[in-house]
Amino acid sequence: MTSSRIAVPQSELPIPALPRVLALDAARGIAVLGMFAVHVGPRPEAGGADWLSVFDGRSAALFAVLAGVSLALMSGGATPHTGRAARRDLVRIGSRAVLIALLGLALAQLQSGIGIMIILTYYGLYFLLALPVLRLGARALTVLAAGWAVAGPIASFLIRQHMQQNSFGGHPSFAQLDSWSGAWEAVQMLVVTGAYPALTWMPFVLAGMALGRWGIRELRPLWVIGTGGALAVAGYGGSWVLQHPMGGRAHLTDLLTAIMSEAGLTDFDPASMIDAVGLGTVGTNSWWWLTVCTPHSGTPFEVLGATGVAFLVIGVLLAVTPSARTALHPLICAGSCALSLYILQAVAVAVLVPLPDEDAVSLPTGIHGPSWQLLALLAIGSLVLATLWRAVFRRGPAEWLLHRVTMGITDVLAPKRVEAAQV
Repeated sequence: MTSSRIAVPQSELPIPALPRVLALDAARGIAVLGMFAVHVGPRPEAGGADWLSVFDGRSAALFAVLAGVSLALMSGGATPHTGRAARRDLVRIGSRAVLIALLGLALAQLQSGIGIMIILTYYGLYFLLALPVLRLGARALTVLAAGWAVAGPIASFLIRQHMQQNSFGGHPSFAQLDSWSGAWEAVQMLVVTGAYPALTWMPFVLAGMALGRWGIRELRPLWVIGTGGALAVAGYGGSWVLQHPMGGRAHLTDLLTAIMSEAGLTDFDPASMIDAVGLGTVGTNSWWWLTVCTPHSGTPFEVLGATGVAFLVIGVLLAVTPSARTALHPLICAGSCALSLYILQAVAVAVLVPLPDEDAVSLPTGIHGPSWQLLALLAIGSLVLATLWRAVFRRGPAEWLLHRVTMGITDVLAPKRVEAAQV
């Protein structure tokens, strides 16, 4: 009796694991520090520095772009997986989406005096929306991201014009799921009216996926930097042209003045209202609102500008990380533990800065809200903890658990094919 091996299609063979792209971890580390600056850094009017505002909106957008790059790398990088590997990607990413969304709902139960905007539930939706386009190539994803960056904010504007309450801000919670009306409100928040609505945030993820599909391991950093610079100029520069030379700011100033005067309010500053950080959307009483580029405004110009900044950060780190790996090591470690640090931050802020009516905690001197002390505690503490953890373990604790659970689900629902069979 002779034995032979049954040929296994190339698409069914196990996919070897590739080493991490350290520049992406360093970029996540910057996003982590930026997140701390936004959530607990003091505002200028409370003794903070104006430069902290550079992180508003942009650190969250950087996270979203990096999430898109990770999705591309998980599903084949420059060459999308096919066959059984692609089916495993769908299960793995889908299960990851559900678990991250549930984690976001759980963290939303924490109450703090700072009111951190939990983005994880939105991330779960982004991942699910990315599943149908996992097999697209770089060009198709680039076109889709560009088209969505323009069409998404316009669609949001048109939809919200017909909604009685068209801007919720914030994030969904388990409490909303106890009734159909609450669940529908949560859906509206996730898609259109929340702090990070999918309709205007998916372009960040799609742009990251396109970057991953172009081959993040082989791309020249100058190409990424140049693309980022062009997007930033198109976004922030285009908004400036429409707001100033084209008269958009004057239109909005007149509109706000008329509204406030009708309400009997005269002591207000229209400029500060136009430049204020948004809650995920802009007003729907004038098309000129779509020309602003303030953080979390969800306009085409903000999406393009923030995506450009994300590309600039990634491109610069792709260029410098190989020669500055030692100096960037704490940042790289923090970036590789980003989910763990996100959870740690949410818990720490809930403990250190509880709501006033629930304040039964003796707070350290200087820590009673957004402050330099709290920012330093979270930033330095996270860098040190992540560096110590990575000296022993390959992944952060939350990252390890998420990986193990999702891989276990994947192995059950889409098992690996036996490499060969003997006959």
